[in-house]
Amino acid sequence: MNYAELCIIKRDGKKEDFSFSKIKNAIAKAYVATGKHEDDKEIAQITSRVAERFKSTTISVEEIQDMVEEELMRVEPEVAKKYIIYREWRNRERERKTKMKQVMDGIVAIDKNDVNLSNANMSAHTPAGQMMTFASEVTKDYTFKYLLSKPDGEAHLLGDIHIHDLDYYPTKTTTCIQYDLGDLYKRGFHTKNGSIRPPQSIQSFATLATIIFQTNQNEQHGGQAIPAFDFFMAPGVRKTFCKQLAGAIVFYGKISKQESPDNKQVRRIIEKCLCSIEPTAAELSFLRGCLKEEGIDLSEETLSLLVQQAYDNTRRDTHQAMEGFIHNLNTMHSRGGNQVVFSSVNYGTDTSPEGRMVIRELLRVTVEGLGNNGEVPVFPIQIFKVKDGVSYSERDMERAMENFDAAVAGEIPFEARNFDLLLEACSTTAKALFPNFMFLDTPYNKHELWNIEDPERYKYEVATMGCRTRVFENLNGPKTSLGRGNLSFTTLNMPRLAIEAKIKAQQLAVERDNENEVQRKAEELFFEGVERMARLIAEQLKRRYEYQRTALARQFPFMMGNDVWKGGGALNPSDEVGDVINSGTLGIGFIGGHNAMVALYGVGHGSSDKSWQTLYKAVQIMNAVVEEYKEKYRLNYSVLATPAEGLSGRFTRLDKKRYGVIPGVNDNDYYVNSFHVDVKEPISIVDKIKREAPFHAITRGGHITYVELDGEAKKNVRAIAKIVRVMHDEQIGYGSINHPVDSCYNCGYKGVIYNRCPICNSENIKRMRRITGYLTGDLSSWNSAKQAEERDRVKHH
Repeated sequence: MNYAELCIIKRDGKKEDFSFSKIKNAIAKAYVATGKHEDDKEIAQITSRVAERFKSTTISVEEIQDMVEEELMRVEPEVAKKYIIYREWRNRERERKTKMKQVMDGIVAIDKNDVNLSNANMSAHTPAGQMMTFASEVTKDYTFKYLLSKPDGEAHLLGDIHIHDLDYYPTKTTTCIQYDLGDLYKRGFHTKNGSIRPPQSIQSFATLATIIFQTNQNEQHGGQAIPAFDFFMAPGVRKTFCKQLAGAIVFYGKISKQESPDNKQVRRIIEKCLCSIEPTAAELSFLRGCLKEEGIDLSEETLSLLVQQAYDNTRRDTHQAMEGFIHNLNTMHSRGGNQVVFSSVNYGTDTSPEGRMVIRELLRVTVEGLGNNGEVPVFPIQIFKVKDGVSYSERDMERAMENFDAAVAGEIPFEARNFDLLLEACSTTAKALFPNFMFLDTPYNKHELWNIEDPERYKYEVATMGCRTRVFENLNGPKTSLGRGNLSFTTLNMPRLAIEAKIKAQQLAVERDNENEVQRKAEELFFEGVERMARLIAEQLKRRYEYQRTALARQFPFMMGNDVWKGGGALNPSDEVGDVINSGTLGIGFIGGHNAMVALYGVGHGSSDKSWQTLYKAVQIMNAVVEEYKEKYRLNYSVLATPAEGLSGRFTRLDKKRYGVIPGVNDNDYYVNSFHVDVKEPISIVDKIKREAPFHAITRGGHITYVELDGEAKKNVRAIAKIVRVMHDEQIGYGSINHPVDSCYNCGYKGVIYNRCPICNSENIKRMRRITGYLTGDLSSWNSAKQAEERDRVKHH
């Protein structure tokens, strides 16, 4: 062929003359990227062989590149891989430039695509939602072009890793936080337009909690949590009780025409004499004496009646405060797109009468639900803390199982003060899907300083974000969940590492027909890949952390200005946040453990011990990297069982494009979350819990295990309690129980509804389901991958 006559068709349709040097240069770059010395002779031979394959006088750039890949694979597979990656990277760069217009058009047209449905908590079709989505896509583009290093950006675009919340990257903000509400209530706090003084009633306590949630939500990109809701609300209950009792006593003094001090003075007397809202006889006697000295003479019977009235009124006020709290968190929009706060509350271990009242009324309000039809509230995500001797004991559980109806009715005495509230929590979960359950006595959740006599023991109790993020251990400050959060997290594509390990093992194995040899080599390469990618992520997280450190305190006026993030209060507005944020965590996440094991062995870890051991070892390797980097940088690295929403489909799409459809691995629209057993696996409740529990101990950045129940759980609360018991015994860290919660929009009927409402025959049905850690009541708001996953979920028995 006369190469002078050869015409190359470029990607934009333009034509140019053929050039040997362009092919040589591209191959040479692949050699350099591999670390190999350029072999001019071999490069020339490869170029010649490519040219010899031309069969016409016109050929496209893509066809030439395909030929180069094939020739390189024959002689230099490692160089070929670098060439393929570089080519794919360049293609992605070109695609992004043209794809942005398509994305924007989809936002304008409010298409039901995975860009608009990336966040099930946001209404992307609203004007503010569209603006949020526009901003998100443009900011991601800015991040890629100007902020990410080339290796980090390349790894993300190609699907080796996923850097979460890229749209918030330029803002330098952190992910989430756990509030020390007790501190904020004591000091008061300020917002942009004014200062808030310490609250004086349970209604004010609850209202200010929602304001804190809403205000801080705009300074971070993740969720917000209260780690000890019962402890923090309890003083508000006591203040309300003292106020109610003082009012009753003063009123009685007036109608009995006794000279009495004013309301404030009586409140001070009550606060001095009574230790709780359930006073002892001795305390009441002391109060009577003190009141008499001030001119109010009450009989024992009268005082008892006034105390009971104050108690009843306080319980009513607490109920209304909890009702307002839940209603506000489900209606207050804190971000564009009608987004409400990603809020979570942890509770269950305050044994004071005040704390118990808060828990009980919150549970009752949750069952009552929202609106006239009692809709299940999506937020806050509620987490009941299970603690031996406080809210749990084996003897209490055995006693409850002997006569469950009597136990739930409160007819059986228990040794653990809050065990009755645990049963009530199980009953609430059976109706409203919340609370989830956090187990404080798993070895990795214990704190050496926890003491039941300590009134502030909640500081030493682990708490979680509802989605699963866990912040507890700390290299740079106290070991606690309070006043800290996650800085950022990035997820590795575990199935891809397994797919590539298997392909490469088949190429490298000495005896390719020896399945054991191929499998041994694949395991070795897989483990190497996991370690390599975990290291890449560790360095990427460090680079992001160094960028976050340069934020100014004034960028987070509420979070830093009010010392919400501990240490921030000491900063001046123009100070960089610097070391203040080094108490936060950096998460190395993973997704698709099941899919990776199928790629290696043809079977997942739900039914194969070999697969289970390999997956467990892979996560242990990630932990070894975490320990190394914790020592290297003195930062709180941890392994995270990623709560993938949009990511579960993104990795799958990219891997299908690269490797084709591999049955059992990427033939669905999603990868299974983290270490979870396949959602389609026909496995029992107990076996699922046993399979997943050991992974909780080695994913300390956050984890969750859930089980799927069939039928109406509210008719079998006993089963919920049994599951909680198994989770406790198997040392689950954080668990939840899923079951169908359907309701008819037309008539309000609740129950398991299949196609039509059994009462009014309507098809207008709200189906409440859990997506990652939180609930949504409209499956149409989920992206395509999570919808596919929900359809595939089997029930566990």
